[in-house]
Formats: sequence, C-alpha cells, structure tokens
Amino acid sequence: MTYLKKALIFLTLILITGCKSNNLSVKDDYYEYINKKDITNTKLKDDEYNKSTFTIAQDKTNKQANNIMKNLIKDNKDMSIIYNNLINHNDNTNTIKPYLNRIDNITNIKEYIDIASDTENELNIDIFTNITIDKDFKDNNKNIIYLQPITYDFGTSSDYFANPDYMSYKSLIKQYGLKILKEYGYNIKEARNISTNITKMYTDIATNSKLSKDLEQISSYYNIISKDELKKIYPNLNIDDYFERKNIPKDTIISIVDIDNYKSINKYLTDDNLPILKEALKLKILENYAPYLSNKYADIVYELNDKISGTINNKSKEERALDTIKVLFSDNLDKSYQELYLTKEKYNHIKELITDIQNYYYNIIDSLTWLSNSTKKQAIAKLKHLSINIGNNKYDITNYNLNPNSNILDNILAISNIKKKKELEKLTNNSNTHKVSQTTVNAYYNPNDNSINFPTSLTNLSDKNDTYYQNLGSIGMIVAHEITHAFDSNGKEFDKEGNMNNWWTNNDNKKFNKIRKKVIKYYNRYEVLDGIHINGKKTVNENIADLGAISCITNLALYKKATSKDLKDMYKSLAKLWFEKSNKEYQKLLLLQDSHSPAKYRVNATLSSTDEFYKVYNITPFDKMYISPKKRLKIW
Repeated sequence: MTYLKKALIFLTLILITGCKSNNLSVKDDYYEYINKKDITNTKLKDDEYNKSTFTIAQDKTNKQANNIMKNLIKDNKDMSIIYNNLINHNDNTNTIKPYLNRIDNITNIKEYIDIASDTENELNIDIFTNITIDKDFKDNNKNIIYLQPITYDFGTSSDYFANPDYMSYKSLIKQYGLKILKEYGYNIKEARNISTNITKMYTDIATNSKLSKDLEQISSYYNIISKDELKKIYPNLNIDDYFERKNIPKDTIISIVDIDNYKSINKYLTDDNLPILKEALKLKILENYAPYLSNKYADIVYELNDKISGTINNKSKEERALDTIKVLFSDNLDKSYQELYLTKEKYNHIKELITDIQNYYYNIIDSLTWLSNSTKKQAIAKLKHLSINIGNNKYDITNYNLNPNSNILDNILAISNIKKKKELEKLTNNSNTHKVSQTTVNAYYNPNDNSINFPTSLTNLSDKNDTYYQNLGSIGMIVAHEITHAFDSNGKEFDKEGNMNNWWTNNDNKKFNKIRKKVIKYYNRYEVLDGIHINGKKTVNENIADLGAISCITNLALYKKATSKDLKDMYKSLAKLWFEKSNKEYQKLLLLQDSHSPAKYRVNATLSSTDEFYKVYNITPFDKMYISPKKRLKIW
C-alpha cells in the first residue's frame, strides 16, 4: 500500500468518525463549545441546583429587589409588621388549633362537608374544588371560574401520585407528610398508618384524573358546564350551599378542567371514608401553613424542597422573611422596581427590537408556502393586533391595616382574605386578571388577550455594550419566541382579539398538524440523561416557538445585511443566553415537568435546523451538528 493510499484511508476514517481532534468542535456541539469556559468554571454551591444566564440575571434582580424592599419596609407599616412577625415568630400553632380541634370532633360526613367548606374559605386552601378566575376563552370581555384539579400533599398534582416517572417524588412526599404528622403529635406507628392511607386515597383519585400530558392543549381547560351538570358530577357536595359560602354570584359561568378528578373526590365523600378524610384535611392545613407555625414545621418544608431539588438551603431567617414579603407585597415592589430600573433608554432599546421583529414577522407569514392566503390574512391581522406590554401600567397598592399585636399567621390570613375578596370582585367587574411580575426574569405570551409581556428585569439579560446582532440573539430571540407562541398549537386557537375561535382552514390545520408531528419526532431523538430523551409532545409548543424565533432573527439579520461575523455574534449570543449548569436531580425534575426542552437543545436543535448556520460555520455531513436538509424543520 502506497503512502498516499494510507493517508487517504486515514483521512477518510477521520471524516467518518468525526474525530478531527480531541478538542471540542463548534461543528459537533455548538452549545458546549461556546459555553465551555462557563461550564468548566461554574461550581454549584450547596444551595444551588442550577446556575444559568437566567439565574445570574435573577440573582442581580433579587439583590436590586431586596434593597428596594428594605427601604419599603422602613416606610410601610404593614410590611414592617409582617417582617417583624417573621423574624420573631416561634410557635403559632394556637391559631390553627381551633380548626384542627373542630375536625377531630366531626362525627359524620355532613358535618365534615360543612366544616371543611368553612375551613377551605377561611384558610384559603383547596379541599373540594380548586377555583381560579380568568377570562372566558370565547369572550374575553367577561371573567368566569375555572374548576382546576385539586392539589394533594404539599400542593402537588396528580402526576406525583399516578405518573410512574414521579414515583421517587411520591415516596418523598409521603415521607415528609409523615414528619409533619409526627411533629403534630402522632407517634411513629400512627403517623405511618395515616400517611399510608392518605397516599392510597390520593393515588386512587390521581389515577382516575388527568395527568399533565392530558392538559397540554389549552382548549382542554375549557369545558363549560351548568350548575345542574356540576351537581351530577358532584352529588355528595351541596353545590348551591358551597358556592353561596364562597360568595360566588349565582349566574357565574363555570368551566371544569377535569371532570374525572371531581368525580373521584366525590366518591370519597361518604361516612365510611370519614376517618381518612379528617386526617387528610388536618395534614393539608399543617402543610400549607408550616412555614408560619414554628421553626420545626418550617424546616420540614424547606428540607423537602432541598431533597427534591438536590440542594441544601442555607437561607437565613432574614432572607426567608424578605422572600415572603416580596410575594405578599408584589405590587408595591413591582411599582418601585419599574420606576427605578425601566429607564427610557432601556424601554426604547427593547421597543426597537420588538418593532423590528414584529415588522419582519409580516414577511415571514407572507412567504409561507404551506399556508393558504385566507389563513395568512387572519395571521397578519392577529400580528397587527398584538399588544406589547413592557412593564406594567397599573398596580394595586393596598393598605391592609394589620395589627402589630397579632402573630404572623393571623396577619397572613388577613392579607389572604382581602386578596381573595378582590379576586372574587373580578367576577362582577370583569377586570384584567393578568399581571407581569417586574422582578421575575421571564416573558410570556397571553393568548386570551393576544399580548406579549416583558418585565423590567428582562433588561438584566443584556449588556449596554452589546451590538445590535448580539441583542438580536438574546433579547431578540426571547421576543421572537413569544411572538411565535401566537401561532403555536395553543396560540393558533385564539383570534386577533384573544378569543378562542378557529380562524384556520381545515386544510391548513391538517398541514400544521403534520408539521407539528415532525417537530415532536425531531426532538424525541435527543437523549439527555441516562436513556431519558426529550419528550417531544410535552415540549412541542415551546419547540415550535424556538424554531420560529431562530428563523425570524436569522432572516431579519439577513434583511439588515448582516455579515458572516454579525451572524456568528448573534448565534454565540443565543448559545450564551441558554447557558446552564444543573445537578442531576434538577435536570430530571425539569425533564418531567418543564414544557421547554433542556437549554442545550434549545441551542443545538434549533441551529441544526437553520440553513444559514450551516453556511457561516461550514457545517458538513461529517459534523455532529449536521441534520440532512429533508429533516430540518421549517414552520414559521
């Protein structure tokens, strides 16, 4: 064999195996290559389950928010009372003892239903129903009640008790429920028996209820029923009396999310099940208010959170107090935060990106070959009507007139009851039900009013020295992602006014669903953890939004005559936007719960379907980032 032949064989082997060198290549794993330094240098602390571009921005936001809160506490009597309550409280179990004693004295199911209904209202926990108030999907000029599935121990959903993938979490929930019961005063044998029976009941209810995979489509939440129909679903609960106790107007429209969930609860409302119903109610009260009862109760809840996330929480009592106050007085904080940090310069910066992206989206819709002209016309109308919210325009600053001599639990309940009353008023005044938290680094599209919403804190994701194309890869990607949600599997069910309305032709719907199946299949191929793959069906809407966004910002950049360097800067900015390092417990939890694909694949999977990415980096069939043109996804 000649030297030349040997060299050619060796070169061929290198190309086939992709082993050009031992170094990580931009062509084989773009996400890992761009973020290699951050991934290597980032070490998770004991109290960190995840470190990412978003958590770094959130940490910055939290520090800013904490400084604001410390000043607000000095000037706001209600905040000062709550803060002192939280710092100085030791044991407040006396506040809930009357409720627990009443439950112990129940002798029949009718008494149970009466007392549990009052307890539900007075302590604001879900026992028989889980009610939210929101806009009517088909007429967003009015608000209706949505009967959501009830929550179980520690606020968990049916997945924790009926989904096989959650069984390790189910075991933890049972274990920490048992700890709460022991702290309450039951001996180990009694606590174990009660915990086992409660778990058995919840497992039975959950097994006959919808899981998260059954609630992916927003339309599944909309099932209008009459009160008479609800009575047939829930015959053991006096619906008229129950709604009257809650002060729900008689003519209120009802949508039930999971009929089987309520039927399953109903069958337990008998005298035979009274002993376990009483214990389950007591446990739910203790779990809900554990952080305010005593340090021992609070530690049980925080320890459970640590176990689930794989961390050790070292927050001081002061830090926990600030976190609680930020939730209770969120409007006060949001107003101050926006006034301080949403400068005119930052506002105009985001507005410019949004305007560019929104305007270019008209070109995208117009250029689609798979969409008919009639549907295109409706899509363009929806884009024109899209409401852009940067920050908030309206805040609800409430004076609660709290009693400084009351304990933390009494004051928490006083605040909760006032908020509940205001929430109920939405059924008669039909006011807007959505608010954007200005201190949460996030953004979202709301299909029910056709709006995209960006908080002030989102500006912490960008640097003032970033170029236009770097911003296009970060903030711009987020903007385009949210706009694309207007046309994903859920968004497409709502028209330009934000009402549920089928504005697609039957043929276009079929074409969309065909593409949607391809998106599901495409993402299913990615293995994340020890044989666990991305769930393409669970993540399909977020994946559609990512694919639409990368297409939008790429074509917008080309429209603006971006150079190869500009495009590389944009793609690098995108990869850095999704930088993340997590422990395995958190990665597994996200794979089970999150509707987004893991960060790495929000980069690699989207770029592998982007033709321009192949050009600027000269990606060939011998590179791992390569996907054949036939399998690349084109949707928006």
